[in-house]
Amino acid sequence: MDPKKTIRVPWKNWDHFTSWAQDFSLKQKVLGGFLGVAVFVGLLTLILGMRLARHTIIEEAQKKVSSDLATAAFIVKSYQENLELKIRMIGGSDRIKESLTRGDFPSIRNRLAMMHLENDLDFLSVLDPEGKLVARAFQLESKGGDLGQNSLVKAALLGKGASGFTITRVDRLVDDNPTLVQRFGSSLPKEGLILEAAYPIMLDSKVIAVIYGGILINNNHLIVERISQRLFKDQAYEGKELGFVAIFQGDLAVSSSLRGRDKLPAVGFRINQSLRDQVTTAGEIVVRPVREFEDDYLTATEPIRDYDGKVVGAIQVGILEKPILSVIDRLVGAFLIIALCGVILMGGISYFLVNWINRPLEQMLNAAKRAAEGDLTLEVPVVSRDEVGELAATFNLMIRNLAESRKKLEEWGTQLASKVAEQTGQLDQAREQVERVKKLASLEKMADGMAHIMAHISDPLIELPAGEEGSLANSRILLVDTDDKVLEICQRILENDGFEVKTTQSVTEALSELEKEIYDVIVTDIEMPEMGGKELLKEIKIRQPEILVMLTASFKATEEAVETVKLGAYDYIPKPFGPHQILLMVYTALQARLMLAKTRREHADQRAETIFQQLPVAIALADDAHRVVYNNRAFLELASKESQEEVHGKSFKDLFGIDPLDKAEESGGSQWLKLEKVGRTAKLYNFSLPEEDLRVLMLLDITETVIKDQQADVFRTETINKAQQVIHEQMRVAQEIAGLLGETTAETKAALFELIKLAGERGATR
Repeated sequence: MDPKKTIRVPWKNWDHFTSWAQDFSLKQKVLGGFLGVAVFVGLLTLILGMRLARHTIIEEAQKKVSSDLATAAFIVKSYQENLELKIRMIGGSDRIKESLTRGDFPSIRNRLAMMHLENDLDFLSVLDPEGKLVARAFQLESKGGDLGQNSLVKAALLGKGASGFTITRVDRLVDDNPTLVQRFGSSLPKEGLILEAAYPIMLDSKVIAVIYGGILINNNHLIVERISQRLFKDQAYEGKELGFVAIFQGDLAVSSSLRGRDKLPAVGFRINQSLRDQVTTAGEIVVRPVREFEDDYLTATEPIRDYDGKVVGAIQVGILEKPILSVIDRLVGAFLIIALCGVILMGGISYFLVNWINRPLEQMLNAAKRAAEGDLTLEVPVVSRDEVGELAATFNLMIRNLAESRKKLEEWGTQLASKVAEQTGQLDQAREQVERVKKLASLEKMADGMAHIMAHISDPLIELPAGEEGSLANSRILLVDTDDKVLEICQRILENDGFEVKTTQSVTEALSELEKEIYDVIVTDIEMPEMGGKELLKEIKIRQPEILVMLTASFKATEEAVETVKLGAYDYIPKPFGPHQILLMVYTALQARLMLAKTRREHADQRAETIFQQLPVAIALADDAHRVVYNNRAFLELASKESQEEVHGKSFKDLFGIDPLDKAEESGGSQWLKLEKVGRTAKLYNFSLPEEDLRVLMLLDITETVIKDQQADVFRTETINKAQQVIHEQMRVAQEIAGLLGETTAETKAALFELIKLAGERGATR
C-alpha cells in the first residue's frame, strides 16, 4: 500500500467497505481477517460458555434442593410412620386392656404417663367408643374432651389405625399436658400444628377404646434439626449455615433450623405472597429463590396435608445462593482468561502464518516486476513443498520458458512469433473450453449413478409400525435380594402394573439368569453376601451391557451405592422404601431410555431430509395423476422462475408445458426433454417407488452444457479455419525467409508440420 495515499473514510454500505478495504495490502487484509475471526469466536465462545455454565449450575442447584426436599419429606413421613407404630404398640398393651375391662382409670393414667415419657410424646389419651376422653397422661380429670369429630379418631373407631398432620387449639393440648406452656412462655398461640395418630383397642373383635397421641410441631425443632443434619452435615459458608429446613403452619414458620441474630432457631417468619398462593393455596411444589434474614436462599417448598387431604402447612428446604454465585463468578473469570489467552495465541499464530505465507508471494511479486521490465534471469527460491512452494516452482519454470520462448521468437522473427503465439493462445482457449464441457458432462454421469442408487434404496422416512415404541409395562425385570418379603412385595407391585418379573435371592442365580434371558431392568440389593456392589455391576454389564441396573441400599451402604452409580448403575433407592418409589424409579428409567431412542430416530430423519433438500439434482414425487406431492429445493428452483412459487399439487404439464411421464417408460430409464415453459433443457430419470403408487422424477439441468457445447463447436470450427490460414501464411513467410537465407532449415519445417498436426488433432477430438 502506498503510504502517501489518503485513506478513505470508513464505509456507509458494502460497496464503500470493499472500496475502503482495497487500500490495504494483502498481508493487512489476511491478518485483520484472522484477528477479527479470532476476536469474534472468542467473544461468542465466552458468551455461550458463560450462559451455558450459569444455566447448568443453577439447574443442578435446583435439582439438589428438590432432592433435599424429597429427603426432608421422606424423613417427616418416617416420623409419621414411627408415631403410628408407637401408638399401635401402646394400644396393643394387655395391661391397658385389662385396666379398661376393670374400669381402673388411675392405672390407665399411670401407664399413659410412663408411655408418654418413653416415646417423647407431647400428648397421650384414651377415648371411649364415642370419642370422649376417659384418661389423660398428666391430668386426673378428663372432662370436656370430645374428639368424636376428629378424622383420625373416626377411622380408629371403625377399627383402622391412622396418622397425619392437623391444626388444633393449643389450649386443648395444654389441658392434656400443662408442661407445653413452658415451650411458648408468655406467647402462647391459639392454634398449633400437630402430628397425631390414633389406634383402636380391640377386645373380641370389638372396639372398646381408642389410644390417641401425638407431637406438637410448634417450637419443636428436633425434626428440622435432624433433617438439616442429614442434608447439610453442619456445613457452613462464611460463618453461616449452608442451608435450613422450616415447617410452616399455614404460611407461618413454627419450626426452623434457621438461626436468627441471637443464634436461636428462628420462628414466626412468613412465606411471601406468591409462594403462599402456589404452595398453601394451590398445593404445588415450588422451587424458587427467597430472602430470609438478609440472606438469599434457593428454596424448595412442598405442602403438608392432613388426613383428609387438606393443605394445613408446608415444609421448606433452602440453600445459600452465595456459594452457587461464587462458583459462577469463578467460572466466568476462568472463561475470560481462557478467551483472552485464545485471542492472544490466535493473534500470534496468525501473524506468524501471514508472514510465512506472504514472504514468498512478495518475492514472486518482485520477480514478476523484474520480468515485466525485461529481466528474465531472476528466480524465486523454493523453500517448501506446499502449494506456495509449487506456485514458486511453477513461476520459475514459467520464467525459464519465457526466456527460452523469447530466444526462439527472436530467431523466428517478430512477425511469425507474434502470430504463432496468438493462434497458440486461441488453441489453448479452445482446449480449456473442451475440458470444461467434459467436466459438465461428468455431472450427467453422476446423475445416472444417483438415479440407479435411488431406484434401489428404501425410503428412509418409513413410519414405525403402530406400537413399535413399545409399552413400558411389557418390560422384563429381575429382582435380587436376600429378603424374601422384599422380593414378594416388589414382585406384586410391578406385576400389577404389567411388568414381567423374575426374583432370586442369590447373585449366582441372577448372573445365570442373565446368561439365559434378556432383561430390561435389574433391581438388586448392593449388600449381597456373594460380592460387593461394584463387582456385581461389572459382572452384570459383562453379560448384558444395555440393562438398566438399579440398586437398593441401607443407610450405611449409601456411599458405596453412590460410587456404583458413578461407575454405570442407573440410580439407587435407600432402604426402607415405599411401593411407589420402586415403581416410579422403574418407570423413570424405562421412559428415559425410550425417549433417547426416539430422539436418535428423529435426528436421523432430520439428517435424511437435509441431505435430500441439498441435492443439486431436481427431484420430485408424482402421484397417478402426474401431480407433484413432494419435491426438493433444486426442483423448486427449476420449476419456479421466482423460486418461491408453490409447486405442490400442480401437474408437470402446468409447470413445464409438457408432461415427462407421458413418454417415460414404466420401467424407468432416461431421456432428454426441452422444458419450453421455463426455457430449460433437462435430462429425465424416472422410476417407481417400491410398494407405493408413486414415481420419482430426477431432472438434471443441462441447459448450460448444451449451450456451451454449441458454442464450442462454432469456436472450434472458426479456430481450425483461422489456424490453417495462419499456418499456410506462415509457411509462405518462412519459405520467403528461407529463400533469402539460401535454405529452409529442418527445424523450421518440423515446427510448421507440428502446428499442422496439432490443428488436425484438435479437430479430430471434436
